[in-house]
Amino acid sequence: MSILPTSRRARSATGAGGAGGPAPMRLAPREGEVIDRKRSVEFRWNGTPYTGHPGDTIVSALAAAGERVFSRSYKYHRPRGVLTASYLDPGAMVQVGDEPNVRAAHRLVAAGMDVRSQNTWPSLRYDVKAVNGLVERFLATGFYYKTFIKPEPLWPLYEKVLRTFVHAGEIPPDSAPGCYDQRYAHPDVVVAGGGPAGMAAAVAAARAGATVMLVEEEHQLGGHLRFGGPAERARLRELAAAVAAQPGIEVLTDAVVEARYDDNWIPIVARSLPGIDERLIKARAGTLVVAPGLVERPYVFAGNDLPGVMLSTAARRLINLYAVRPGHRAVVLTANPEGDAAVADLESAGVEVAAVVDARRGETVTAAHGRHGVRAVELGDGRRVEADLLVTAVGWTAPTSLLNQSGDQPVYDPRAARFRPDPARMPDDVLAAGGIAGDGDLDQLVAHADAVGREAARRAGAAGGAGAGSAVAVPSLAVDEHPELFSAGTGGFVDLSEDVSAKDITTAVAEGYDSVELAKRYTTATMGPTQGKLETVNTVAILAAATGRSIAETGTTTWRPMYAPITLGALAGRPHQPVRYSPMQPWHERHGAVPLVAGQWIRPEHYGDPAAEVTAVRTGVGIIDVTPIGKLDLQGPDVAKLLELLYVNKWQKLGIGRVRYGVMCAEDGVVLDDGVTGRLGEQHYLMSTTSSGAATVWEWVENWLQTAHPDWRVHVTPVTTAYASINIAGPRSRDLLARLTTDVDLSAEAFGYMNVRTGTVAGIADCVLWRIGFTGELSYEIHVPASYGLHVWQRLLDAGADLGVRPFGVEAQRVLRLEKGHAIVGQDTDGLTQAFSAGVDELIKLDKPDFLGKPELVWQHQRGTHPRLVGLQPLDGSIVPPEASQILDRAGGIAGRVTSSRMSPTLGRAIGLAQLDPELAVVGTHVTVRLPDGSDVTAEVTERVHVDPQGERQRV
Repeated sequence: MSILPTSRRARSATGAGGAGGPAPMRLAPREGEVIDRKRSVEFRWNGTPYTGHPGDTIVSALAAAGERVFSRSYKYHRPRGVLTASYLDPGAMVQVGDEPNVRAAHRLVAAGMDVRSQNTWPSLRYDVKAVNGLVERFLATGFYYKTFIKPEPLWPLYEKVLRTFVHAGEIPPDSAPGCYDQRYAHPDVVVAGGGPAGMAAAVAAARAGATVMLVEEEHQLGGHLRFGGPAERARLRELAAAVAAQPGIEVLTDAVVEARYDDNWIPIVARSLPGIDERLIKARAGTLVVAPGLVERPYVFAGNDLPGVMLSTAARRLINLYAVRPGHRAVVLTANPEGDAAVADLESAGVEVAAVVDARRGETVTAAHGRHGVRAVELGDGRRVEADLLVTAVGWTAPTSLLNQSGDQPVYDPRAARFRPDPARMPDDVLAAGGIAGDGDLDQLVAHADAVGREAARRAGAAGGAGAGSAVAVPSLAVDEHPELFSAGTGGFVDLSEDVSAKDITTAVAEGYDSVELAKRYTTATMGPTQGKLETVNTVAILAAATGRSIAETGTTTWRPMYAPITLGALAGRPHQPVRYSPMQPWHERHGAVPLVAGQWIRPEHYGDPAAEVTAVRTGVGIIDVTPIGKLDLQGPDVAKLLELLYVNKWQKLGIGRVRYGVMCAEDGVVLDDGVTGRLGEQHYLMSTTSSGAATVWEWVENWLQTAHPDWRVHVTPVTTAYASINIAGPRSRDLLARLTTDVDLSAEAFGYMNVRTGTVAGIADCVLWRIGFTGELSYEIHVPASYGLHVWQRLLDAGADLGVRPFGVEAQRVLRLEKGHAIVGQDTDGLTQAFSAGVDELIKLDKPDFLGKPELVWQHQRGTHPRLVGLQPLDGSIVPPEASQILDRAGGIAGRVTSSRMSPTLGRAIGLAQLDPELAVVGTHVTVRLPDGSDVTAEVTERVHVDPQGERQRV
């Protein structure tokens, strides 16, 4: 071991900060650097402007400016700096604009970026939550299981306390949605990992005739060659040229293979695409080649989480890729050639290497000392070396996740001091290449990968059929001997993402959690953002030591999908449903309609004043575009049988020219849809559904006809888009429609409520006219051939000008139906609302022989404990409780929720509907509504119908 004396220059420059601020750490240009020094990028870090270069990551740009602390830890809010300088870095999670949990050691810096530290107050340097470290003994492992149990009335307070430990960023309510996409791919071979082995395997497979998808997590191909010496960079150029020369290789960088499912169904997430935040590629591959290389493993010792403690690969990345000096005076703990190479790179960068601690000779490091960063390093012989940088190179972890998901179980190899895959357990369509399979020099690893690539192509059938030709002989890779270095035995953190210490692991064992799976869940080790890729082997080693078992006997936890975090947006993908417009949409746009996205349809929400639109309908006449209403044409002698099966009410005696309202339930009795169906002829019916349920109901009808009753003579034709639909509502609606209809008698005696007729409207024949009343007013719903929709709409407006006709939108319709007490399926009901809770008790005919959902509804009726749909009016009529506001029982528990609420222009007060427990659902009962801000208002339970309870308006 060599120890150099401390220099005055190193001391004065050690640390981040000081009177003059951090000292800049950018090096002179270096061969192989990935930054573009000809251009600069301006961004902000916690409100302060900084400058980087294209190619910099957020961390490298900040580190070049002398910053060392990038986050505070999860539980104790200890300062954290660079550990890996890669995607897996647990100390570099930041907020970028509206995006939380950004991996700053991977995300490239961009102009205008607003980067902030997460969950720090009042600042990153002076974080008040660091006081948690003073009460560490009260926050021992499992404290949340033991502490917040009793008394139960304090659970709301406990919840608030626990929420303060959520160590993540924020998504502002007004944040802009991202852009996500999906695609399908069918490559012969997917190669997971773009290092030298992955590149060689991809080239070999492509040369053998396979189509190849080469996936690399970093922003460029090359793996460790990128930050190696001249020989490594030369080999990288050679391999990169070979990849570029093969048109059969699709290269995906800043991308990751997320999982492997049966038959090589492989999700791949690609980032950094033009105009797209993330794309999920669903690939069906013939063969999967797993070539992720190895992940350098941290060392566990006292103070191992201080800024300035980093892996040898991190130091080499900073120096060789980003031209950043990682410190001024270093101690290097090395157990392998990579650590030795780090010493050479540090010296070439002008870092004073104060001590080289060689673990191969039994030397070790026991502690790092400092407050906001490393100030001194304590060696195994008790000596103390002043330094601001401690670089460790103590071993490797094989990232076997994809192989585990393929059926492989990793086996601990004490010679290599790491878990290794077992090739005998791999399926035929999965192969491992390169460092994950064994050790060797660069030529040996590339030769191994070349053979794997050719065999992968053969197994994928890329050269004349599946399995064609003789199997390719894949050379074996030796395993180099490596000392077993996991912990110095002086404490320290095992999982830097979760603040799990070595003491936490031993405590878990003492409390009976002595299996690796139980210890994981009790301590949360390996459950943070790095998902065990850095900390698993150390966790297992310390657990093994505490239990007296070997590492092999202790085993590992199970790696499950996904390998890396994936956004919900990527899982959902770009909406591929068609956008639909009614024929009247051009008129709506010209007349200032505010658009509303309603499922697949774009509808007018209002035309400027929803309240005035409500008043116009109540006092005169209004028209609304209801084209999206689902419409199914049913014909045949057995239609009545079908309706009896689908609806909860009876249909056998529905007369020609009559209309009936019906509710459909799924087999569990939950309300599926509702609407009206009219009988147009002896064997001809027209069914309407909710606009969002049109496709579902069509599929539901066909399913029962084709599987349960193929003998029924019923022909179903969806005609939703074949008709343009207009509802004419208000006391003057009959007067208006009469001006455009000559062959239909609209008088109350000839065309009563809940009837249907066919006739001519505005000169257009074969229109269907319903007399129904969702708004609670005299109204007619007309369905005209779609090509004439705009014509009829304009004629209605022209003919009713002297009647004061005006269009109204969906918002006014919602208010009108709420005043009338009509429920909306999907709003006043949810996925658990059975029919007796939907306020349609009088409709449900349990004396019918059978209908869908009947057994469940019989049980619901017998129990009688179901929630009820009731009317609700706040005592203070000026307060409109937001929809989904909770309703409390007398003990403060949740007894229901507000399902619909609006200010009624007709009544001049707030009204609503609510789902409420039966004991409170009695008219006249006063209930407490909890508002989103935590305040309470008192409301009275009423009848559901707030306006015209006798229904006189709609029956005139």
